[in-house]
Amino acid sequence: MQTKNDEIFLGHNDWRLPNIKELQSIVDYSRAPGVTASPAIDPVFMSTQIKNEAGGDDYGFYWSSTTHIKPGNEPGKWAAYICFGRAMGKMDGSWIDVHGAGAQRSDPKTGSSVDFPNGNGPQSDAIRILNYVRLVRNIN
Repeated sequence: MQTKNDEIFLGHNDWRLPNIKELQSIVDYSRAPGVTASPAIDPVFMSTQIKNEAGGDDYGFYWSSTTHIKPGNEPGKWAAYICFGRAMGKMDGSWIDVHGAGAQRSDPKTGSSVDFPNGNGPQSDAIRILNYVRLVRNIN
């Protein structure tokens, strides 16, 4: 029975975020923005075009439901996502693709990327907090 708080999208109210393995399963490593001018995702799916940190044409990043446990941080604060475009990092003062299309990354679930102007970690990875979502359903 549907309650007042249930949201119905496309006739269903059982949508969820995929886990990181499910999201990784739709990566198409034969495609990449720098090689095919397309996202690294199976062409049956669409991916939103964006501007990356270097101001170049790129493709969106999609959150998973998988929490990333990062040592020294509050438990549950970070989540894993997939880069269907370039996985940018700041090297020698310039933003470049340091991990490649299809990379799995993790960033804080909340906050602002402006709090990380030089990225994070050894490759100064770009912090992406305002990622996209791709919902899935379990079909019996």
